[in-house]
Amino acid sequence: MTVWKSLLGAAAFVIGSGAQASALEPVIDSFHLTDLLESQQVKVLEIRSDEKAYLASHIPGSVYIPYGEFRGPKTNPGKLPELEQLAKSLGSRGIDTLDSVVIVHDGVTTTDFGAAARVYWTLKSVGFESLAILNGGFRGYQKDGFELASGWTALEPANPQLVFNATWYADTTEVAKQVAGQGTARLLDARLDAFYAGEAWHDAAARPGILPGAEQFAFEAFFDKHTPLLKHAGEVQSIVTSQHLNQPGTISYCNTGHWAATNWFVLSEVAKVPDVKLYAESMVEWSALNKPMGNVPTSVQFAILKTKKWFGSLVN
Repeated sequence: MTVWKSLLGAAAFVIGSGAQASALEPVIDSFHLTDLLESQQVKVLEIRSDEKAYLASHIPGSVYIPYGEFRGPKTNPGKLPELEQLAKSLGSRGIDTLDSVVIVHDGVTTTDFGAAARVYWTLKSVGFESLAILNGGFRGYQKDGFELASGWTALEPANPQLVFNATWYADTTEVAKQVAGQGTARLLDARLDAFYAGEAWHDAAARPGILPGAEQFAFEAFFDKHTPLLKHAGEVQSIVTSQHLNQPGTISYCNTGHWAATNWFVLSEVAKVPDVKLYAESMVEWSALNKPMGNVPTSVQFAILKTKKWFGSLVN
């Protein structure tokens, strides 16, 4: 893992300058967003998966950056993007660190929220102080019947200056110290049961398994059943308390720092638990470095699992 360097962002084209940072709640709904847009208090960043769908229909005044521009290469998707390139991406769409930014995901699945949470974590880590995620994403906004626009949003120049702050980040070295018993942080696996049990793995991971000693809390528990809607803050707080997730000092991880970003976001930003960090590269990098792991299947079991996975890909 290469730690981000502090670099100046590059100038590009940006939307107007009427969205100077003011305090935002970390999660807002479509009704609140429209009020903020009418008063020109925020800029809207859509990270949806389909650029053509964005051009056909999007939130008025929003700009588009695909989620992939916040991610690493296919061999290590959770790796932090180069800071200089990220500054160019943001600047070319009119996003500056002084802006209040609302992040909009597809709003189809709970995994979509994870993309927004990862972008929120990234922007917070490079100097943005006023951020929010639109609960329900674009699909929710659309269902609520608000006005939509099409085509590209008009832009003006901007020059974001990004400096990485590692307060909310745990790298592989820090995680290794925790695994070796040289720290007191809780290692929290955000993945679903099959991954935690060593029966499933990301395509880029060397093998299935978990961080030794890690506990599990699957990210989906924070959502209303069968919806991409994050539960209300009171319900979230109740879950955090009842599941004893409110202890300071947690490192959230998953396969590539995507699902884990949801757990980080809920604990750090919604429940206000102190000292919560994201292991951005997660099990893909950890397994590639041949680090110690728990719940690892035997070579025979792994061969059987790989055959089942291959056959499943053919059927599906």
